[in-house]
Amino acid sequence: MKSFSQKTKESLCKTAMGRPCCIDAEMMGILIFAGRLKGNTIRVSSESSQIMKRFAVLIKRCCGETTLVKESKSSCFCSISNKKIIDMILKYETGSEKISELFAKDECCKSAFLRGAFLGGGIIVDPNKTYNMEFITSSERIHRDFKELLEEMELDFKSARRKGSFVLYSKSSDTVCDALTHMGAVSAQMQIINLRIERELRSDLNRVSNGEIANMDKVFDAAARQLAAINKIEETMGIRNLPDDLQEVAVARLNNKDLSLDALGKKLSPPLTKSGVNHRLRRIIEIAEKQ
Repeated sequence: MKSFSQKTKESLCKTAMGRPCCIDAEMMGILIFAGRLKGNTIRVSSESSQIMKRFAVLIKRCCGETTLVKESKSSCFCSISNKKIIDMILKYETGSEKISELFAKDECCKSAFLRGAFLGGGIIVDPNKTYNMEFITSSERIHRDFKELLEEMELDFKSARRKGSFVLYSKSSDTVCDALTHMGAVSAQMQIINLRIERELRSDLNRVSNGEIANMDKVFDAAARQLAAINKIEETMGIRNLPDDLQEVAVARLNNKDLSLDALGKKLSPPLTKSGVNHRLRRIIEIAEKQ
């Protein structure tokens, strides 16, 4: 079964590529995160054939060059030796300009580069388990530059080191949804929003339920004290020796052990308010304590 991350990436592979500048930006996002430069060749690999096919289309539109995608048992890969692309990579690796300055100057290009970075080196955890999106690279410079790009997009990702790799991650559902929106992953974004709404509703229902249970516990505890007092009076002085107003409430409580004070008051003649019933029951408890 495909993971949520794989499904999200495959969905992104079907999105429109946009303007020429955005095509270049997305292509470079994939190259920066999934490419390895050796000599005059860049090897790009991915577990997904759809990502590599989209990458080949990006190369074709950017450079007019057809790229052969090969498949092995565990991954798909291709080799790029186009001079324009090699020069772009070398300019970044040997120069001082940042990702945002070279590949993602405009807002639309930032989103396209983010999409490419996610396709090349990103993962997203199934939101049914937790909220978490990550971008992983072996390069500290790429890690640092990309974090700055994310900050420019007002996306709050934290930094971490993990087994020799540099990781940018966010466990905030808001940040993850915003990142998906920038990429164009509408389906994944809506799934997270729906899950979040469902969780919030469940949480609200649990709070209400817990509150109702607590209130019922209070009602039962109070009724138990009242019944104990009434039974003590019956055993000592007798309920009939209580004043008429207290006698009526005592008999009503004995016959309706689980009712709330408000409901108990409605059974009296004439009916009493909750505070009125509570006042009489307190007097009964005080009399019982003196017996």
